[in-house]
Amino acid sequence: MTRFEIRYNATADALVFRVTFADLGGNPWNSETGFSLQYIQIYISRGFPGNPWGTVSCTILRPDDGNVAAGNAFFDEATRFFCPDPANLTQFKYTPGVKFSGQAPWDVAIFIGPKWGNETVNFVAVADVTEGTISVSPLPKVYAEGNTVVAVVPRNLIKPTTGLMSDFPQPSWRYYVLVTSYDGFGPGRIRPFGPMAQERTVGVGTANASAVLSGTIPRVLDILGPNTPLRTFTRNASAVLEPQTLTWGNFPIAYTTSTVTKIVPVTTTKTDTLTLTETAEVTATQYMTQTKEVYIEKPYVDPISYAVLGLGVIAGLAGALVAARRK
Repeated sequence: MTRFEIRYNATADALVFRVTFADLGGNPWNSETGFSLQYIQIYISRGFPGNPWGTVSCTILRPDDGNVAAGNAFFDEATRFFCPDPANLTQFKYTPGVKFSGQAPWDVAIFIGPKWGNETVNFVAVADVTEGTISVSPLPKVYAEGNTVVAVVPRNLIKPTTGLMSDFPQPSWRYYVLVTSYDGFGPGRIRPFGPMAQERTVGVGTANASAVLSGTIPRVLDILGPNTPLRTFTRNASAVLEPQTLTWGNFPIAYTTSTVTKIVPVTTTKTDTLTLTETAEVTATQYMTQTKEVYIEKPYVDPISYAVLGLGVIAGLAGALVAARRK
């Protein structure tokens, strides 16, 4: 994952989530979404505590996974959206297998992946933090654009569940973005992770065999921000991720590369060149500086909006003068 963006489409009144990869890997299984390999999960904390499932990752189950949630987790039969009990590890095999910061539980979860007819994971889930329930809706549009996966989320699908929330991105929103490997026959439609790499198994090394057996191994290939938190798992406890807060301009956007994480504001496709430099520790005594030129989009505001604002100000002044004369 090299880039994560959130944009606003005024015509559709929708948020547009864009996740870019160095190489999307094509579409070898001819998915209707234009990509076949990735399963992306975006969790958003809108700043209100209380979601009982907001500290664990969730998934969209296969039809034959069964009601694995009976008695200890949230499970929606209609959409097969599944979220295990935060205190339970035995059901984590159906999810990416990570936990989130208790200081920033999610209340919006967006699932993005391949699609073949009714075989899909493309849903958005909203947790009602006051009622302790979760509503799940299908995403209307998911597609690939080059090496970028695009998901359109209408704002009416993420309505606030309290008066302290918003359905439009705020500077206080915090994000977890996970990328794993899609497998239509894997538990929770995630490719199995095992000690040894095989044709249909992601290898994590024999040193992590006990964590694989106990179910605490993170079934995640990449996250937004530093990958370091993925290594915090043990044989008895899952990895705990910290949320990422985006710096604001007109819209939020997080720009990431393999050598640097940089957050910049973006609204249009006008571009400029920015040189990013990071010093990375190579050994205990040696350091290496890496510099990379990347293209970023420059903040820009439509001049028409200024014209409309100007007309509004003029109209307001005229009204005030008329009112003053009447007095």
